[in-house]
Amino acid sequence: MKNARTSGSFVLLMCLGLGVSGSACIGVEKPAVSSMKEVLDTTPGQDLPFEESLEPGATPSAGAVRVDTAQRFQVLEGFGASVGWFHDRISGAVPDGLYDFLFPELGLDIIRFRNRFERTEEADGKLSQEVTIFKRGTEALGYPPKLLLSSWSPPARLKASGKEKCFSNTDCTLKKEGGKFMYEGFADWWKSSLEHYRSIGLDPTWISIQNEPDFIPPIWEGCKFVPEETADYPSYGQALKAVHAAIQGLDSPPKMLGPEVLGIHYERVQKYIAGMDMSLVAGVAHHIYERGNDTMWDWREPGPDSFLDEMLAVKAATDKPTFQTEFNTDEDKGIDGGFETAWLIHHSLVAQGVVSFLYWDLIWENNRGLVAMKGLTPAPRDQYYSVRHFARYTDPGDTRVGADAQGDGLLASAFVAPDDRRLSVVLLNTSKKAMDAEVNGGSFAGAKAQAFVTSYRPGSSRRWVEAPLANGKLRLPARAVATVVFNR
Repeated sequence: MKNARTSGSFVLLMCLGLGVSGSACIGVEKPAVSSMKEVLDTTPGQDLPFEESLEPGATPSAGAVRVDTAQRFQVLEGFGASVGWFHDRISGAVPDGLYDFLFPELGLDIIRFRNRFERTEEADGKLSQEVTIFKRGTEALGYPPKLLLSSWSPPARLKASGKEKCFSNTDCTLKKEGGKFMYEGFADWWKSSLEHYRSIGLDPTWISIQNEPDFIPPIWEGCKFVPEETADYPSYGQALKAVHAAIQGLDSPPKMLGPEVLGIHYERVQKYIAGMDMSLVAGVAHHIYERGNDTMWDWREPGPDSFLDEMLAVKAATDKPTFQTEFNTDEDKGIDGGFETAWLIHHSLVAQGVVSFLYWDLIWENNRGLVAMKGLTPAPRDQYYSVRHFARYTDPGDTRVGADAQGDGLLASAFVAPDDRRLSVVLLNTSKKAMDAEVNGGSFAGAKAQAFVTSYRPGSSRRWVEAPLANGKLRLPARAVATVVFNR
């Protein structure tokens, strides 16, 4: 299980030049706060007393969850997030305890980096930032997190446009040489990338050769590939095959995931895997963004349940493990979307059976990400706690087990550790009124149990409050998530 080590001594070593950051602590801007305790003490909704109900005088509904540890489903690879930009916000001076908060206290198992090898922008040449982040995360966890390395774009020299960034331009794709797409050049770049990353101490568990190959961005890096080659666009399957062949000469080459398309609607995943040699990948990766013709993001309207049919269709389309590798609540006004994030994690795990769920950005500037960075000052968002409810008391290797939920709007999932000594149950009350939910741990009945509840009220949510379990019953406010962890 995740440790809660203190990262301060490690940061000091890095500042003294014993790590990759050299003189990172000499003349570097200091964060406005000195510790995560100071941050949390001033965060709205933190450390408030547990409220039995947010609807005083209302009669709570009744619910029940019964766990069946004999009923076994997918084995988890873990939970994670990306650091693709703004590396500098957490690779220099940071508040004491920040890395504990970002890694073991969140429950982060996987970190996703953007392949920045051979960038044309000077800022992207600072791969020492990833090394610092990885080393500090390792120290906080007590072991190295798994790494997923994804490419947003190959170098400009391999692009038809001659630029890594897209501007909605149709030539933001792989270059042709002698009338043929440069699959081999793309593959050679990937091999060189891995050799370089390994040389600086970063050895990816998985790689994804192209982030969102089905999409040409309006103002950031991209490179379009299509399921089957056309005159205008290269084949994702052919690129996958070329990269796979190129990296087999490496010692213990990383596993490959794909196609990492933008979303799961309109059979995006199915169309791409039809053009792939599925024996080359260890899992099917995708994102879950979607916005309809009404311009409303589907996480908001029609809501998380609208993803269910597509999740089930992806599950039916492949016998490979599925990885949800990117999602965030776009246009969430800085305060919305926390509860919907937890709801989508639940559906991904239970309906689709994903082995991993990654939020897009571990840190971002202003009011985005799991932890928003106000300059160098961190500000945890509701989404951080949504991931934490599933990730804090689970580990890679845990198995999802049966969790039958009875009650209007009650959802539940459960996970047992390989040694059968820990059971984690996550409950969501998606209804509009409070609920008294009885949690029956099955074979864990009688084991020591703790419960933590987050009730989502944008701007004033009550986050990760330890809640009483009275005779196995737990009071869940409307729009609340609870984690109940049993240890024996």
